[in-house]
Amino acid sequence: MQRSVIVGKEKELPLSAPKKRRIWELDFLRGVCVLLMIFDHAMYDVAYQFGRAWADATQSEFFIALCQRAREYWASPLRLTTQDIVVWTFALLCGISCSFSKNNFRRAVEVAAFAGIITLVTTAMGESTSITFGILHMFAVAIFLWVIINEICGRNKYKTAIVCLVVGIAIILIDYYCGIRYEADRQAFADDGTFFWLARWMQGGATNVHSADYYPVFPTAGYMLLGAAIAPVLYPKKRSLLPRLGEYDWHRPFDFWGRIAIWVYVLHQVVIMVIFALISFIFITPGDFIVI
Repeated sequence: MQRSVIVGKEKELPLSAPKKRRIWELDFLRGVCVLLMIFDHAMYDVAYQFGRAWADATQSEFFIALCQRAREYWASPLRLTTQDIVVWTFALLCGISCSFSKNNFRRAVEVAAFAGIITLVTTAMGESTSITFGILHMFAVAIFLWVIINEICGRNKYKTAIVCLVVGIAIILIDYYCGIRYEADRQAFADDGTFFWLARWMQGGATNVHSADYYPVFPTAGYMLLGAAIAPVLYPKKRSLLPRLGEYDWHRPFDFWGRIAIWVYVLHQVVIMVIFALISFIFITPGDFIVI
């Protein structure tokens, strides 16, 4: 509701409510993760698509070396470790954000809609690029799970946090235990791939399951629920924990990417492909938008 203030004896002028300030460190961390994701996927395109095409078209030692370095990066332990950290951070931030969203059910539906669009588009492009259950699909399921828990707990944030903590830890531990058994005896688990989206060990021996981006509910949703569990403790007043560190707006370039994270995830690969295709067309193979 708008308040008003009387100016002189003339008329009342609306006085807008104070603008709600975002928690900068959450946007900052999300922005850093988004930029690392963009770099990671760009290196994949160089390693296995454009870089190879550039090397074949030009026979240049530079492009041959570039392609090789990109492939070495993609298979490096540093990249694999960083990828896990980025995904876990994304999941924790997604869970924390549940405490700030006014309508998490609508948020889950929106994420699910984006995930569905990605599946339709990537499937139309071919089986090798199809994303049947990626990070957005997983987040949609996880947010729906939070909504169910919150309703069961009577929308009491502290009861919800406790249940999220227990369920989150259980998901992670179950995945760890079943993951060990899966590696030891794959036939001990389902082999038809029907519930492949639930966990890697639900694939069993199935060979007909493919997703270019694949993050099943077990264990990733567990980290999301842990984020939801710690949110009321870290942000009981929904204010920044590091207000002094956030002074002078040095973090704004990263915050921007964090605020539009879902749009970046949906569109970044298309943008990267267009940029690389233009580089091919203008500089490397004039008049030819080579891709692979």
